[in-house]
Amino acid sequence: MGNYVQGSLISGEKVEVEASVSWASQLWWFVFAAIFISQVPPIYFIVPPMLFIATAVLNVLTTELAVTNKKVIGKAGFIRRTSIDLQLSKLESIVLDQGVIGRIFNFGTVVVRGTGGNEVGIPYIKSPLEFRRSVMSIVDQQTAHSS
Repeated sequence: MGNYVQGSLISGEKVEVEASVSWASQLWWFVFAAIFISQVPPIYFIVPPMLFIATAVLNVLTTELAVTNKKVIGKAGFIRRTSIDLQLSKLESIVLDQGVIGRIFNFGTVVVRGTGGNEVGIPYIKSPLEFRRSVMSIVDQQTAHSS
């Protein structure tokens, strides 16, 4: 579990489902690094390929998404951060955005929509359909228990 999610937990709250980031979503950064290295002698230009690889690693390490028994918690980004901390009772929908590559390699952006127009997209999530199904199951269980 990531630091952001762990730091956002309140008393009596436990993580029910945690999404992970797909390394396959970062494939392009590694391809760019390989192309650059193959075209330019690495002894002269090692910095750009290392920046490509660092970008991929940072994308994976700085993206978190989890659902607790009380809320949805998510964060993406290192310098420019996008985050959400939304009570499950305020959750309106979970929308998936998957391109062709995302469908092939099973990753996508999970867009969390809350009531009142609150909306945040968390990119690079592995198995987004499974994550959405899990979240909807938790919300459904809470609704059944409160009725």
